[in-house]
Amino acid sequence: MALRLVKILPPEGFNDLNELVNEDDIVDSWIDKSEGGKTVINLLADVELTEKILGELETKFSGKEDYRIVLLPISATLPSHSDDEEENKDKATEQEKDDERVNRISREELYEEIKKVVDFSWVYLVLIALSCVVAANGLIRDNAAMVIGAMVIAPILGPNVGLALATTLGDKALLKRSLKSILYGFSLGISLSFLMGLIINIDPDVSQINSRTVVSYADIALGLAAGVAGCLSFTRGISAAVIGVMVAVALLPPMVTTGLLLGSGMYDLAYGAGLLTLTYIICINLAGIITFLLQGIKPHSFVEQREGEELSRYAIFIWVSLLILLSVIIYFEFL
Repeated sequence: MALRLVKILPPEGFNDLNELVNEDDIVDSWIDKSEGGKTVINLLADVELTEKILGELETKFSGKEDYRIVLLPISATLPSHSDDEEENKDKATEQEKDDERVNRISREELYEEIKKVVDFSWVYLVLIALSCVVAANGLIRDNAAMVIGAMVIAPILGPNVGLALATTLGDKALLKRSLKSILYGFSLGISLSFLMGLIINIDPDVSQINSRTVVSYADIALGLAAGVAGCLSFTRGISAAVIGVMVAVALLPPMVTTGLLLGSGMYDLAYGAGLLTLTYIICINLAGIITFLLQGIKPHSFVEQREGEELSRYAIFIWVSLLILLSVIIYFEFL
């Protein structure tokens, strides 16, 4: 079972050190004192209970600013925290604790993980450019291995999951950063692919290209599944590289295909590839918002919760409306 270390630097004059959190929620605790006399409280807890603990600490320190809480991952501890020890505890206490588990990493940890892959930078643009070059070569040469390699490089997942989380939490700052990364990333990808389409002879009958010029209801199912898988992987703390492979498979190839076909003047086929790309974007974001909501991810304060719920409703309405519109287009043009 994954553990986290919560390091607490309490505000000055705070003496209620023994009643910070419920002892049943933690594996172990100890207090350190620095040379300057600063008190550091250490709590070792299951990852699934850290959100509850952080919420309790934030409530206790409400109105104070001179404190700091740091959450650190734990690779291993000795003696180990075994499941047998938990089974020997009182069943009633265990049931209460199970009811309080969120079955995911904490909201705060999730936010920091996603924020790292959302922030716009030159590295992000370089990775987008490199992945497009590799994907274009794979598509033109009908080489699936190259396409898969491009999927591994592409940092497309982060901004889309960030957009879903931002609308769930009502976080406008994260929303703006996510939209900026998506806009610049896709603009660069389409533009670079367009230029390659201008100078390279494109054969639309190549299977890697041709298969991405039509849209079906199966693609909607794929997009929804990819969105759920990506968000669940983030909330469970799985490596971002693994998530990138799962979700980039839905976004990168059709995006590059769209640019290549536009550059080659094959506008009818480019329309189909562009529609496929848009379908995946809509499905991933819709599935992401619903997944986050079902996992109980919400803002901490009441005011923020109201804003988050309102923004989530608007986002779901918009994504569902677009998905219905796409379904109608698919029915009349591709079936």
